[in-house]
Amino acid sequence: MNLHVRIDAFVKLGERMLQDSKPGCGSKFEKVIQEASIHNPWFTAENICYAIDAIANQWLKEDYLKEFVSKYPKECFTPIEKKKVVVIMAGNIPFAGFHDLLCILLTGHLFFGKVSSKDGHLIAAVIEMLKEINPDFDDYIELAEVTLHGFDAVIATGSDNSSRYFDYYFKSYPTIIRKHRNSIAVLTGDETEEELTRLSDDIFLYFGLGCRSVSMILVPKGYDFVKLLKAFKAWQNLDTHNKYMNNYEFQKTMNMMNLIDLIDTDFMLLKQSDSISSTVGVVHYQEYESFNEVLSFIEKHKQELQCVVGDSKNIPNAIPFGFSQNPKVDEFADSIDTIEFLAKL
Repeated sequence: MNLHVRIDAFVKLGERMLQDSKPGCGSKFEKVIQEASIHNPWFTAENICYAIDAIANQWLKEDYLKEFVSKYPKECFTPIEKKKVVVIMAGNIPFAGFHDLLCILLTGHLFFGKVSSKDGHLIAAVIEMLKEINPDFDDYIELAEVTLHGFDAVIATGSDNSSRYFDYYFKSYPTIIRKHRNSIAVLTGDETEEELTRLSDDIFLYFGLGCRSVSMILVPKGYDFVKLLKAFKAWQNLDTHNKYMNNYEFQKTMNMMNLIDLIDTDFMLLKQSDSISSTVGVVHYQEYESFNEVLSFIEKHKQELQCVVGDSKNIPNAIPFGFSQNPKVDEFADSIDTIEFLAKL
């Protein structure tokens, strides 16, 4: 398969994903989506369909893919020898690991996926569709739950603890090891209601479980939270999700027992903390007096940050409100260029 054929297959895959995920269409893919929450209650149909829409419309369009590959030498997509690349996928959000699948197959290498038990069979269903579109991919893709053998390189995503294990276990292989990261937002107090509502999407989509989910907000000293809390009400329906609310209630109880001041919205907690990492149902905030403090904070934590959401006029490379969960196809996790990594194998 040449690069044009591979791109064409992924374009058709995006179209199929959108078509076969429509409610009531009766496809096998729709059934997988409906049953995914049985395997993983965090994978609601709404979140899965959001991820499908983002992948199909942000990554798997012909113009986007052609522009993406044009940034690299042609040799990156015509390897002299196909290498078998293990991808250990996280199960925190729907289709985690799909971008690695895309990059490996575009570069003409072999994808060997170790699927998370939390995946809900989503990756397998997408791979099945891709093979139906072009059966030649059957020789390029292998999925496994446990056994890993005969590979040439590794891409692994996990927690800080698991990354240390990966570093040790795969020390003799070329690797990309991704650790736990979080995202933050920077507010000035001048945001519109629409911007704050979009920020609530950055926070609550996927229940805040993604590395691109905003877990901390930096606000100016004396910030009035009234407008922000009003915007959060767009996600009030989270109070109907049992696992989410169990987390919220537990965190509320534990913080109250420790006499920690909280802003409580009855479905989420705002807690003053200097930690950028927060748990489900809790968003941290920290006050600042000047933008120099903000820039220093970002620089100090740059190895822990996936995204910074805010006004790019004030924050270099900031992502606009409402777009943290919609990365473009050339936005790589942890800012590690997967195509360049694969080209060097």
